[in-house]
Amino acid sequence: MKYDVYDFDGTIYDGDSGIDIFLFAVKKYPSIILSFPKIIWFAILKLLKIIKIEDFKKVVFSFVKRIDDIDSFVNEFWEKHEKKLKDFWVNKKTHSRDVIISASCTFWLSYIQKAYKVHGLIATEMDLNTGEVIGKNCHKAEKVRLFYSEYPKGIVDKMYTDSINDLPLIEEAREGFLVKKNKIYNYYDYKPNPLVRFWRWGWGIYHKNEEFWSYMVVGFLTTVVSVVVKWGLLFTILDAKKKLELQLAIIISWICAVLFAYVTNRFYVFKSKSKQIFKEFISFVGSRILTLLMEMFIMWLFVTHFKLNTKLWVITWTLVCQILIIIFNYILSKLFVFKKK
Repeated sequence: MKYDVYDFDGTIYDGDSGIDIFLFAVKKYPSIILSFPKIIWFAILKLLKIIKIEDFKKVVFSFVKRIDDIDSFVNEFWEKHEKKLKDFWVNKKTHSRDVIISASCTFWLSYIQKAYKVHGLIATEMDLNTGEVIGKNCHKAEKVRLFYSEYPKGIVDKMYTDSINDLPLIEEAREGFLVKKNKIYNYYDYKPNPLVRFWRWGWGIYHKNEEFWSYMVVGFLTTVVSVVVKWGLLFTILDAKKKLELQLAIIISWICAVLFAYVTNRFYVFKSKSKQIFKEFISFVGSRILTLLMEMFIMWLFVTHFKLNTKLWVITWTLVCQILIIIFNYILSKLFVFKKK
């Protein structure tokens, strides 16, 4: 059977229903505000790819545990937010062969399925007693898997989305459409503004060698940590003209940078799955000691020995060292620390 498949947030619904239902819950149950620090912390862990989206969602939607009548809560939410459904969807004569597939949760999207007599709903399942996601988050390629799991002989006739994240499902469809506000475009013919096209071009380059570019981002941030700590010490409580104080500033900034770099390299760049974290950390520190010694030698040679110790020269040799360190650290991490079996 042929189906017309729709993403929900941004496509059928003008906005993100997950954010809206969370804010609605906060207004109804103000004590949820007490969970904000935990949510922010888990958001940071998610951005660093230390935890999965399912773990983050469990924290965000843990408020469901305090709701006695979830159906009444959802009905009340939609009474105030149903107006955000887009006209092209509301005015469609029939949804008898439509399937909504969304990363949002079933417990609030099932209302839309029933109200508009939608043939099928595939969304993220959640245990309403714990807020825990059941299975995987319904997103990107997972949508394709879930669709064919639900409809083994199904055909995606038309696919509607507002996001490039649904490209795996668009590629399965006979026709793909991009929804922008209330306008619908052919997905492949749509020409976004130059800024968006530039962004997509850059995103494409990033994904061709994700590990390398991720390392460059992390390397830059590690450099920022190292330089800020070092300059902060040398231009305040320590003196670059004194050999021991110069080296002390280098060591302290190195320690801060190494701790930051290990976490980001393990989880974000090389995505290590090793359970021998202590051994891996020791290897990582060992490789960084080599580049630390290299930096100490270069700084001693040019700043101390040749007395190029003005602020401008200190900044110059610091930047030279950081460029060399980024290159050597990538090679050492790739070949010896986070090597894939």
